[in-house]
Amino acid sequence: MATALQLPHKPRFVQWFPDFLRAELAPYPGRGAIVARMVIAATISMILVQTFRVPGGAIGALFAFTLSRENLRATAQSALSMMVACALTVIFVPVGARMFASEPMTHFLWEGISIFLIFFLLRALSDYAVAVGLSLVVTSVLGIWYLPGPTEHNVELTLWQVLAAAIGAVVTLAVEAAFHAMKTEDEVTAGLKARLTAVEKLLRSFAGGSPVSKETERTLTQYALVGMGSLRRHIIRGSYDGMMRMRMSTVVSLVGRGTDFAAAMVYSHPPLSEQQMRRAAALASHVAEMRKCVIESRIPAPWQPETSREADNFPLFSELESMMALIPTAYDSEATLDPQLAIQEGEPERRGIFVSDAFSNREYVRYAMGGTLAAMLCYVLYVSLAWPALATSVTTCVLTALTNIGASRQKQVLRIGGALLGGFVFALGGQIFILPYVDTIGGFTLFFVSITFIAAWVSTSSSRLSYAGIQIALAFYLINLGDFTIQTSLTQARDRSIGVLLGTTAMWVVFERLYPKAAADEMVRIFIRNLRLMAELAEVKPGPKQPDEMVRIRRQRDQVYRLFADVNAQSDAVPFETGPKRAAHLAARDRIRRWQAQLRTFYLHEVPLLQFRVFGDPHGVSPEFLELETRFHRVCGETLSHIADCLDRQAKGQACGHAEHPRLEAMIDTSKVDESAALSVREHALVRMSRQIAAIIDRLEAEVTSEPLYG
Repeated sequence: MATALQLPHKPRFVQWFPDFLRAELAPYPGRGAIVARMVIAATISMILVQTFRVPGGAIGALFAFTLSRENLRATAQSALSMMVACALTVIFVPVGARMFASEPMTHFLWEGISIFLIFFLLRALSDYAVAVGLSLVVTSVLGIWYLPGPTEHNVELTLWQVLAAAIGAVVTLAVEAAFHAMKTEDEVTAGLKARLTAVEKLLRSFAGGSPVSKETERTLTQYALVGMGSLRRHIIRGSYDGMMRMRMSTVVSLVGRGTDFAAAMVYSHPPLSEQQMRRAAALASHVAEMRKCVIESRIPAPWQPETSREADNFPLFSELESMMALIPTAYDSEATLDPQLAIQEGEPERRGIFVSDAFSNREYVRYAMGGTLAAMLCYVLYVSLAWPALATSVTTCVLTALTNIGASRQKQVLRIGGALLGGFVFALGGQIFILPYVDTIGGFTLFFVSITFIAAWVSTSSSRLSYAGIQIALAFYLINLGDFTIQTSLTQARDRSIGVLLGTTAMWVVFERLYPKAAADEMVRIFIRNLRLMAELAEVKPGPKQPDEMVRIRRQRDQVYRLFADVNAQSDAVPFETGPKRAAHLAARDRIRRWQAQLRTFYLHEVPLLQFRVFGDPHGVSPEFLELETRFHRVCGETLSHIADCLDRQAKGQACGHAEHPRLEAMIDTSKVDESAALSVREHALVRMSRQIAAIIDRLEAEVTSEPLYG
């Protein structure tokens, strides 16, 4: 194995952190609306629990952050599931406490079993938002039953706690329903408009001979990776009639294919002639007109691109023209233009209460045991000290538990940062400088809205920062919504902040010893899985596909996008790891991030070729090109599989095996198709695209087989 290459220079923290915050906190389309809904729901919940003096109001207000907002149906399902779970809590906790809480030993066992069930459900429930909400309620109720009050009083407090959670769930659902009723455009229209806008900007840049902006490049890349799966699901769940559903399905497919071609054009377009620039301007005007028609729900006028042999030199552009020209005809036809453009997916399978391997995966039990040990250490400590205010440590253990060390530590750092900001800065700062001058619910509401807005804005960042937003809100709410008065005592804030630090420390110690599953290993495993998935896509053979195969290809594309995001999430958690392998894990992170960028570039180039193979007519190409195309993609799949095997062996401490396939560029060179007169101009252009893909994959394979992953 060759000597390790020099890793890129790592930026200093003072240089990296401002750029990180600027990127995470920058506005994006729709962010303001989501934040507004969060703030409204949390504020209404706060006013209700304060007006009717409902104990445990912090949990209710926090539900505005935790319930799903993917769509109204998902929010309703989460809210309903949450209320059912709370109702079961009302039965489980008081009955269990009545049977076991009277004796110290049985009370200890009851606490331990209850916490074990919470950690197990965090992994076993299929709805993670419900699992988090349930854990918040149960840990709060367990803290109530620690109090030495009469049983009737504890039952009453338990019921109030559950009522507060139910208020939060109902208010959040009501706000989402009101927002849904006031919307002037649905998700499908908004998604089509955004993609057509990005395509239009690209074409305007081509027409003006100016470089493509970074924003347009980023947007098109993102849409090509995301695919059109979410818009198809909205069509399935929408209230379209049969004909309209078919038309919208066709338009979504055409716009999705056009977006794939446009994203690839960003990276591979040759210098354009004056004629091609003029065609780009005409196509941009047509795309702008179609965008207006989509917004105004009217039929676009027919449009035909200018025919020119010169366009065959740039097949991506001519294909984009063809896709955009087909969209108006989709509205005129009484039947679908192409059966393969129809949705073909049925209603998504209904999720069960538990994940499929909930009771067969031993990792869930191991995970629950580790979390239970950390939480019980906190419980024993605050009971021994007779310091019940430290009960927030148990909640912290539940909220910072994840499946591996790095991800858990990342949450713990965000938890500490969020708690310091929400507890010490906002809550304590408010108690010192603001609340002494506030004596009405109106004045407190303004203060509450300001802090909730900050927390909601942070929580709508990416997964690298969003968790800190929830922690800001939780710390602030626990201190200011615990009593029905303006809270100016600093003791409560101090105790709750110490509880957060205690829980974080316990999780850090326990998961370091009992759950040594590093984020770096997860990152490599997911990257390998994505390589194998792309190998399958690369070997898709030309020709018309059956409906089941079309659905499988679309789902594979959705999965590729999710795995890209998962690799990024795990790589963000690696710097939080400690121990003797930290340097090796950081080296692996550096390489996987670099190779993932290459893999993403390959994917953006490969997707248009996949479109050609799926929707193209194999009888319309020359035999020489068809033979080369079939062989090229078979070797491409073999190369990706070999890269995955090599990384898999390195992760196990073994050397890479030898490749049994030819290098892609060499294979194209030996075919001598460049000199073949049998190929059309368009086929020669596609061969040039294949060369670009070959260079990317050959370079990726050379780097993976020559560089030690952890060296």
